[in-house]
Amino acid sequence: MFRHPALAIAVAAGFAFPAGAQTLAIVGGEVHTGAGEVLPGATVLVEGGRIAAVGADLEVPADAEILSAEGMVVTPGFLDAHTLLGAGGGSGDETPPALGEGPVLPAARAADRFQEDLAPLWLRSGVTAAYLAPDPRLVLGGTGAVVKLAGSRETAVVDEEVAVAASFGESAVGDRPPGRDAPTTRTTRQGMIYELRNTLIAAGEDSIEGAAGRALGRLLAGEIPLRMLANKPDDIETALRVAGEFDLRLVVDQAAGAPAVADRLAEAGIPVVVGPMVLGIGDGGPMELRGHTPEAAAILHDAGVRIALSTFAGRGRSVWMEAVLAAAHGLPRDAALAAVTSDAADILGVGDRLGRVASGFDADLVVWDGHPVSTWTKTAAVIVDGRVVFRR
Repeated sequence: MFRHPALAIAVAAGFAFPAGAQTLAIVGGEVHTGAGEVLPGATVLVEGGRIAAVGADLEVPADAEILSAEGMVVTPGFLDAHTLLGAGGGSGDETPPALGEGPVLPAARAADRFQEDLAPLWLRSGVTAAYLAPDPRLVLGGTGAVVKLAGSRETAVVDEEVAVAASFGESAVGDRPPGRDAPTTRTTRQGMIYELRNTLIAAGEDSIEGAAGRALGRLLAGEIPLRMLANKPDDIETALRVAGEFDLRLVVDQAAGAPAVADRLAEAGIPVVVGPMVLGIGDGGPMELRGHTPEAAAILHDAGVRIALSTFAGRGRSVWMEAVLAAAHGLPRDAALAAVTSDAADILGVGDRLGRVASGFDADLVVWDGHPVSTWTKTAAVIVDGRVVFRR
């Protein structure tokens, strides 16, 4: 492990900018773009909170603030592709407060849980954005959002409505959300499918109004995907059938049993958000999730399934550690990096702004003192919208 003195000098001088007001040049680092490219000795030029240019021979404006990253690695900020941030509680068992009655609440919005400084420890570990998931105990639980972990609501909410969330299996059938009576249809898998299909049929007939009808209309039009939390292989197969019946874009969440149906997922082109791969003592979540193994990400990747990594938590271990664990159990390091940068951003529907070090993308960047997919590496600086928000 090493520290570069030039970075230390720049940071000690109070290196931070007002939003969009300065030009920043990160000079001399080994830039991993997040999309497979590695640019040694490159410069990342940031203007107005966005990446203006990336390359080895860039001319740096005379008025630019210089951050020397020589001997270090520069990457996009990491994304956690499934969290319960803002829901309260402990690692793995967070659940949002009750929003109403019944197992179907398509009008619920995870974006309403946004608050500043959602996960400062995650931010310091290089995670700059996260997916806020709706209540995982609902058969159909409204829309999820992508937010940054620094900034105000005006700057940090990337997209308030990136997916409609649903749950099959133990997550939805085993618990009863506080203040809600569980209908008998919700006590079996057949009942859950009945609830989901009836709601989608009603939405297709335009008999659901308001925010719920709008969200489901976007889902049926293919504008946003269905994020289906499913762990048992047969529940994943059910999700595939429902998605095919209604011609839905599908993303499978958690997916402990996905390795058993990896070829089916690859053939159908269905991405999977994997995680958490290892649960600790006291971690919550459904028992089905305990079927996860650290090799799951590698097995899916080898089968040709596009993956992102997640913690499914509101605190505790950063998704950076999920990438380290996946790489230690067979996932190539470049694929592990993509699973928390470019592939994660694409699966989340924000791949036009986040997840890559490329011209026009948001300047959410991390300077590391070594390759980021390593137990020994630490963040040296974390930058969101062109501002240094953490420095070591």
